[in-house]
Amino acid sequence: MVRAELSTVPDNRPQIVAILTPSGSDGAVAKRMLEREGLTARVCRDVTEVNHYIDSGVGVAVIAEEALNRAARDAIIAALDQQPPWSDLPIVLLLAEGELSDAIMPGVAELAMRGNVTLLERPVRVATLVTTLRSALRARARQYDVRDSIAERIAAAEFLREAREEAESANRAKMEFLAMMSHELRTPLNAIGGYSQLIELGVHGPINDAQRSAIGRIRSSEAHLLGLIEDVLNFAKIEAGRVTFDLKPILVEELVTGVDVLVEPQMREKGIAYTREVAPRVCALADVEKARQVLLNLLSNSVKFTPIEGRISVGFAARDDEVDICITDNGIGIPVEKLAAIFEPFVQVKRAYTSTHGGTGLGLAISRDLARAMGGELTVRSVIESGSTFTFTLPRAKAPETLATE
Repeated sequence: MVRAELSTVPDNRPQIVAILTPSGSDGAVAKRMLEREGLTARVCRDVTEVNHYIDSGVGVAVIAEEALNRAARDAIIAALDQQPPWSDLPIVLLLAEGELSDAIMPGVAELAMRGNVTLLERPVRVATLVTTLRSALRARARQYDVRDSIAERIAAAEFLREAREEAESANRAKMEFLAMMSHELRTPLNAIGGYSQLIELGVHGPINDAQRSAIGRIRSSEAHLLGLIEDVLNFAKIEAGRVTFDLKPILVEELVTGVDVLVEPQMREKGIAYTREVAPRVCALADVEKARQVLLNLLSNSVKFTPIEGRISVGFAARDDEVDICITDNGIGIPVEKLAAIFEPFVQVKRAYTSTHGGTGLGLAISRDLARAMGGELTVRSVIESGSTFTFTLPRAKAPETLATE
């Protein structure tokens, strides 16, 4: 079998020379001569066998002009046309003496134009023929290298596609699970909060101070757990693409105003000095609710990790197409090697510091996702033990007519 012969070739590169001559005796002579030179040759009985080698894989075909009648020529051209894109089988045509000096026969010329054909005029020196065939075999081996490279790239692309689909499927399942669990946990926690409030109000009878203090701790823990669950639920919604955005121009001053008020009690409790620059009268393109959620997350983080009597400031920078809101603190800072990780979900840097504050490690991940969904970005600069600056960037927008005329 031809395929069995080809499979024994080292490195799976076809090195067989297929020979087609007018008679079997001519082919046998050519075969012996080539094999003395270290080449592997096979004599073909007819063009059908040549085409079989072409289909199965062969290094080069040597064809005597006398064996190339019209039917044979058309059959070989048809076989060559069926080659895969990477394949261009070398063919050596042996012509009668003097033909290269005269007009080439139309049949030979057509095959030469349609295939990778080298013309040699007889009588041909053995060295010339062997050198031509070895050069053709090297070229053929490079074609198979191209084939293997294409196959490897296709296999790699298919592997990556399957891996990506599996990862996306796993991520969807994870997000659906998180959303379901968050919903299921909120229901009993709300019930706990409701019943503790009824007890605190004395609906079920009077309570003493110790009981009132215990109920306060219950309600505080319930609110804390609800906050954690809300983070998980929000993250799951964002990752699943279920969050909608209402982008519109808003003054940066208006965007920031009111957010710092929400963290003022915590800053006052820690004696933190808070300053805010006068915002430039420029507009940003944002979903107001989502942008304020990002700012609240950033300010809350700064308060958590800023020491007692520390400092927090808010600054601004406006460019032609962007607006920056910068929140700077003199807190514990973030190691350089951890800066890239802090925006990943469920990551808490320097656990020894953050464990006292709790949290899911989702606040910054949610904030960056929200910023990017609004066409902006969230970045950080930090020096360990000196503090951090988080920069919330939003696209700059043209002020509405009502603002422009004020």
